Amino acid sequence: MEAIHMDCPRCGGRQTAEAHDITCEYCSINMPLFIKSRNMSDAHYDRGLELAKARNLTASIEELTSALQINKKNIKARNLLGLCYHATGRIGEALREWVISSNYGADENLAKDYILDFQDDIPLLESYADGLHNYNEALHYMNQGSEDLAVIRLKRAIEINPNFVDALNLLALCYMMTGERQRAGVLVERVLMIDVGNPFARRYYREIYQKKVPAAKRLKIQVDDTEKSSAQSNASEKSIAQQKSERQNPFAVQSQRAMPRTSHISGILLFVAGLGAMFLFMFVLVLPSYLEESLSESERLSTELSTRQTTHASQISDRDETIASLNEQLDDYRRLSADQENFIDNLQNVNWVNTAHAYLTRDQAREALSALENVDVARLSSDVDALSTYNYVRHRATPIVEENYYQLGETLFNTGNYDLARENLERAANLIVSRPNPSDSEVGHYVFYYLGRIAEIQEEFAVARYHYQRVIDDFPGTNRVNAAQTRLNQLQ
Repeated sequence: MEAIHMDCPRCGGRQTAEAHDITCEYCSINMPLFIKSRNMSDAHYDRGLELAKARNLTASIEELTSALQINKKNIKARNLLGLCYHATGRIGEALREWVISSNYGADENLAKDYILDFQDDIPLLESYADGLHNYNEALHYMNQGSEDLAVIRLKRAIEINPNFVDALNLLALCYMMTGERQRAGVLVERVLMIDVGNPFARRYYREIYQKKVPAAKRLKIQVDDTEKSSAQSNASEKSIAQQKSERQNPFAVQSQRAMPRTSHISGILLFVAGLGAMFLFMFVLVLPSYLEESLSESERLSTELSTRQTTHASQISDRDETIASLNEQLDDYRRLSADQENFIDNLQNVNWVNTAHAYLTRDQAREALSALENVDVARLSSDVDALSTYNYVRHRATPIVEENYYQLGETLFNTGNYDLARENLERAANLIVSRPNPSDSEVGHYVFYYLGRIAEIQEEFAVARYHYQRVIDDFPGTNRVNAAQTRLNQLQ
């Protein structure tokens, strides 16, 4: 079998391996598989870069996320993902990616420059936080049905962060719910200029522009049909009247021409006969036609009423579907808001750990412990590096601060300032008690002994006995045990 010489793409170690099983002798990775996975991650990054250039940020974020799932140390993909988040106004998520990238990358990593830009402009970062606060309050108001208050908050959030895509979409949703479709359309088009692939904006665009035009056409058709039917009805009435007039006039003309010069009785009889003939003509010819037209008009009106009822029912159904869809989108926004708040809290938690570590490196142990008091340790369970840093800072800073408080307390005790001495010694005692094993403290027996002396001087004998007994129980073998025992015997 041919031997192959190659450098490990992960640790750089050079070794000789068989062609069918090239495993690094130093870090124990399968080198061909590692190279293949890295190339797959780079391919997703290239696709994400193309989509980002085309302003399809949603699809780009999906590709970059896939790249990081394959290779979490793909610095280019992580930095570009942060830029995509920043372009859509999601500043917190952008900072998260850049912070992670700065931990993986070398000194020339661009993520460090991005972070420095925000660190140098703290007011800008605070304004972004205020914008997110307004966005979350808008969600709360919408949950209570107060769309007007939600609109005010969302306008404030967008004024602070003009590219806040989530706020723009939610404001468009508010306008759609209140019937202001034109304003909603302006906001949706603004979102699509930022991110052409945003799914919420694309759906709102269809709701606004593809359903609005057919409804207007249907309304115009109904109005035109009503006007035509009214015109036909008027025309038919005029036609009937004209027919009546035309049919009556010939009888009158004929009766005048055919009327002989006879007596008044015969003239009256002829008039009655002509009148009877006229009514008979109307009953036979005119009335059936009038009744037929009336029935036709009644059927047309019934058909039109049925059509309008069907159209109205369809519109109600479309409205109900739209409301249900908008409620689903609102639930998505609420979940997204909760995720963002949780992420901000986790980021702030890690930031306190890093701040404490920075204090410790500058020999400011007391400030380091004060920073650790703000840390929620339960949130660090999923971040191994942050938890390790937390434990390291507490382990290194606690003995230093204990020693400082003890030295200051002893000095104040010797000068007779017992109240201030007691305050500093109790601070040291609290740190000692918080240790997993208080007996590990090098100054614990001194701290509790002096606390007993101060309590004895201030005639708090029960407290004094407690502190002396603690020296005896927790710190056996130290040089203050005998003195504590002597004092305890005197107080018995």
